[in-house]
Amino acid sequence: MKHKIIMTLLLILGTASAMGQTRSKFEEEVSIGAQGGLNLSQVRFLHNDVSYENELGNLGWRSGASAGVAVRFIAQKHFGIQLEANYLQCGWKEDFDNGTTINGVNFSKGTTERELDYLSVPLLAHIYFGNKVRFIVNLGPKVGYLMNTSDKCGLTSEQIDAIAKDNEKDPRINQSIKENKFDYGLCVGGGMEWHAGKVDLLGEVRWTYGLQDVYDHSKSDVYQRSNNQTFTFTLGVMMPVIKFHSK
Repeated sequence: MKHKIIMTLLLILGTASAMGQTRSKFEEEVSIGAQGGLNLSQVRFLHNDVSYENELGNLGWRSGASAGVAVRFIAQKHFGIQLEANYLQCGWKEDFDNGTTINGVNFSKGTTERELDYLSVPLLAHIYFGNKVRFIVNLGPKVGYLMNTSDKCGLTSEQIDAIAKDNEKDPRINQSIKENKFDYGLCVGGGMEWHAGKVDLLGEVRWTYGLQDVYDHSKSDVYQRSNNQTFTFTLGVMMPVIKFHSK
C-alpha cells in the first residue's frame, strides 16, 4: 500500500511538473508597433427615391493612404487583444458613362469624388497560428471620427444644375450638406507575420464595414443608407517591449 501511495504521489508530482514546464514555455507579451499602406474605399448609397438611382454614376473604389500605431497584448497561446489608432483617407469616387443623360444634359466624362479622412480606433481580437512565421486574423469593432473632407468634383456647372433640378440637397453636388462626424463599424482581416530578430514584420488585408450612415437618413433626406466600406492593405512592424511567463 505504501508503495502504491508513493508511486501515485510521484506520478501526480511528475504530471504537475511536466504541465508546469510545458506552460512556462509560453510567454505573455506586450508589443507596440506601427503600420501603413493603401486604403480603398466606397460609400454605399441607397436612395429614398428609387427613380433617383438612375442619376447615379458608376461607383468605384477611391484610393488613399493609411497610417497608424498599435498596442498588442498576447494573453495566451494563439490569442491576444490589439488596440489601434489609424488615420485613413476614405471617401468615394463616381464616374458617369458616356451615354448618361440627366434632365437633357449629357454627362460624358463626368466624375465626382469626395475624400473623407477618419481617425479610426479598432479594438480587435488577435488570433494567430505558428511560431516564427504566423498566420494572423484580426477582428472586432471600431469607432471613427471624421477629421477632414475635400472635394474633387469633375462635373460642369450645367451637369450640377441638371442633378439639382431633382434634388438640390444631394451631397454629391451640395457641399453645405455636412457628414456625420462619428462612425462605427466592424473589421475583419488576415495576413502573415514574420519573427525577424527583435521585431516582427507583418502584412495584412482588412475589410471594414460601416454601420453608421455618413449622411442623415430621414425620409426627407436624399439617402436612406450611406455607409463606408473599405479594404486596407498594410505593412507594419511590431516590437515586443514586455515579456513574462504566464502563471
